[in-house]
Amino acid sequence: MIGRICMPALEILTVIAVSGCSIGPNTSYVGEFGQPVDAGAVATAMAEFVSMNLLGAPGVLVIDPTPSDQARNTLTPSFGVALRRYGFNVGDGRRPLAGTVHRVRYLVTPLDNGVLARLTIDGTTEGARFFVRNAGGSLQPGGPFTMTQVKAMR
Repeated sequence: MIGRICMPALEILTVIAVSGCSIGPNTSYVGEFGQPVDAGAVATAMAEFVSMNLLGAPGVLVIDPTPSDQARNTLTPSFGVALRRYGFNVGDGRRPLAGTVHRVRYLVTPLDNGVLARLTIDGTTEGARFFVRNAGGSLQPGGPFTMTQVKAMR
């Protein structure tokens, strides 16, 4: 459990983490997970965040791909399955898509005793959530997604 003293530091860290990233603008990233079940827990929470932010407008989602050296990560397929459970169609962006298309980008990196998940929807909505490893070794959400609205640059 995260103490009250650590929460302001975590919030500041989350804002800094969401504000910038070191990979390309159309690339997702997945760091190493400790256990196979970790991907499912993180993917489900990320899909819930997407669902809450695209309520009533499912359309088609295109997930920005991970670099080729991460092609075998366990999070991407788990995220696709979780999004489909929420009623989304998930496309790969290689074929023309009909209807409303939303782009989702995610960055998931190990941090301290857990994982930090960051998402961007359509380049305008960003969220971050820290998952902490409990005494049993499983990841559990350390709090709700912290959300920011990004103004489109013209």
